[in-house]
Amino acid sequence: MPRRLKEEYRTAIDNAVFHGGRVQLDKEALRKRLELRYGDARLPFMTWTAGQREFTPLLLGLYHLLPARQQRKVPEIDWVVIEEPEMGLHPRAISVVMLLVLDLLWRGYRVIISTHAPLVLDVVFAIRQLQEHGANHHLLAKAFDIPANKRTNPVLKEVFTKSLRTYAMHFEESADEPSVVATDISGLDPSAENLVEAGWGGLTAFSSNFNRVVAEAING
Repeated sequence: MPRRLKEEYRTAIDNAVFHGGRVQLDKEALRKRLELRYGDARLPFMTWTAGQREFTPLLLGLYHLLPARQQRKVPEIDWVVIEEPEMGLHPRAISVVMLLVLDLLWRGYRVIISTHAPLVLDVVFAIRQLQEHGANHHLLAKAFDIPANKRTNPVLKEVFTKSLRTYAMHFEESADEPSVVATDISGLDPSAENLVEAGWGGLTAFSSNFNRVVAEAING
């Protein structure tokens, strides 16, 4: 498979997901199978960790969106939809997924993510705060724990020019029947009067409860 991912991304993926293993496509007669190789050890797909099995199809799909070097994006594709990228992944691996999403934005794609992971919104919240405060893009590199250099700088700078919107989907009772409502919580302000926005669509409710009872115990 061509090395279309930036070296910094490959390093981040290896550290978070594969830990020194190499993904290989093994061909035997008419059969093909994915293997993860650690030295002489050859692990078939079903023996991988849940995170490795979830991440690899996502990565393969991403490669389809990385054209030859002379162009950034696939001309006939404008939108990328990623559903629950956090499934089976360690938080560090989720941050790698979000790093790859930034690369998609730099390439000119418009990206939609559906998620139940507060960490995904942590990334969006941090980017919005850095945008609003006119921060240097090097801080974003620091947040993702990648070097800021000639390969990553254009991506990190580009994301500060993007408009990031966040919506919380929830059920709303009515006289007739329940309906699904999309509430714009793009501000992601924890002090907002709108409780849906303050609680990031409910994703921070439980952590807030635990923080509250710990504070009561300490102050009590």
